[in-house]
Amino acid sequence: GVASALCARDNAGEIGALVVVAPPRTLAELRNAFSDSLRGKIIAEVNKDLTHHPVHEIERLLTGAPRPKM
Repeated sequence: GVASALCARDNAGEIGALVVVAPPRTLAELRNAFSDSLRGKIIAEVNKDLTHHPVHEIERLLTGAPRPKM
């Protein structure tokens, strides 16, 4: 479903670049399901499961920002 939705948005011209974040197995499945056009727009892949992380932690992990000091 995710791959189909992203391919549809790509076909509509709504995607210029894409960063894909998913667990390794899911990442492989997505890669196989994406159209050639969409695969060409992937600028980064992160093979991590960030499902249960809070937004601020995801932002930190994806930007490489240091952990805040306690």
